[in-house]
Amino acid sequence: MSRLFISGEAIPVTVDADAMPCSFTWNGQPHTVERILSRWRVDLFWWRSRVCREYFKVITESGLLVVLYRDGVRQAWHVQRIYD
Repeated sequence: MSRLFISGEAIPVTVDADAMPCSFTWNGQPHTVERILSRWRVDLFWWRSRVCREYFKVITESGLLVVLYRDGVRQAWHVQRIYD
């Protein structure tokens, strides 16, 4: 089972020197990224309302599996999906 946030839910994220997520806060709880499982980019609709995102599927130290993305247009981080 998973929870999908269609537009993403804005969250604060701490990144390392390579701009990779190290930790984030969701629902008032801090989470430390243990491992990045996959990473991909999406760049669509440059002729309309551009969508430029970098996605990260991560697992936290507590075992939470999450898809995060950085919005390249707004320079903001979001949580897209939480897996149970």
